[in-house]
Amino acid sequence: MGLDFNAIKMLLWGKNLGVSFEKTATLGRQGVGCPVKLVHRALQDFGLPGSREEVERCFHCPPMQSPFADEFFRFLGAKEVVSVDYSDFEGATLLHDLNTRFPEKERGRFDLVIDGGTLEHIFDFPAALRNSLELVRSGGHFLVLTGVQNFLGHGFYQFSPELFFRVFSEENGFAVRKMVLYDFLKTDSNFFEVHDPAVTGFRTQLLSNKAMGLAVLAQRVADEPILAKPPFQSDYVTDWERSRQTAKCNLAAPGLIRRWRLKLNPYWPQWLRRLKFTIMHRRQYGFPKLSNHRHFRRLRAQEIFSERA
Repeated sequence: MGLDFNAIKMLLWGKNLGVSFEKTATLGRQGVGCPVKLVHRALQDFGLPGSREEVERCFHCPPMQSPFADEFFRFLGAKEVVSVDYSDFEGATLLHDLNTRFPEKERGRFDLVIDGGTLEHIFDFPAALRNSLELVRSGGHFLVLTGVQNFLGHGFYQFSPELFFRVFSEENGFAVRKMVLYDFLKTDSNFFEVHDPAVTGFRTQLLSNKAMGLAVLAQRVADEPILAKPPFQSDYVTDWERSRQTAKCNLAAPGLIRRWRLKLNPYWPQWLRRLKFTIMHRRQYGFPKLSNHRHFRRLRAQEIFSERA
């Protein structure tokens, strides 16, 4: 796992939004792969203090080795940095199997927990996610950085925005603060805000030949049991409710128009049925592109740089 420049931007954005780094835990020990000059420029863009020499010290490492992000987290205000891993092959400080709950002393004590690309590699994802979220204190934050499109073979799973909107919900004691898509392979990518499908009423879909990354910043707003009830996909919940309402209406005698529709249904030509399906599908999903404002909104750089808590 490693933080690229887009991940660095998310961390600096979070810093301006009031995210505390005082006690930081990372799932896996996070490396960092980003030119120092870009990080220094980003600090200036976000209005944060820090000289180029300070950034260079954060990224200093022995020759022929990649730096880890621990010193950069300390630069952002961390007094304690804990890295969690199943193995110590990268020097993790807390060896733990994410499939099992953490000891009581670890739960609810971290200001920030970062999943920089670990959970998609764990087979029992719901259990690992629940155990990781339990590390966050009330008022603390959880940051997800994961590949969501064109990452076949990278891990066990690729995730959708719908999953994180439903997990980081009031029922689980969390709230989404930021969710953005970005071009994973572009050094300084545009950020696209993702709209909640439960609000838009449509599934968030994207067809692209680019490898897309998803960043989610969520805050723990209440000490609720996490994933005590499994979440449901929002459009199915809507369909179930609509079906119940329709069933109630059907108890009454059907009107004239409905009686004619029922009589004519077997006689619609095949081409008209296909046309109806195409129209309904387009109405439900729209155009699966980043330019579809129903699902996404491109964020201007200055909008991100200037936002404060």
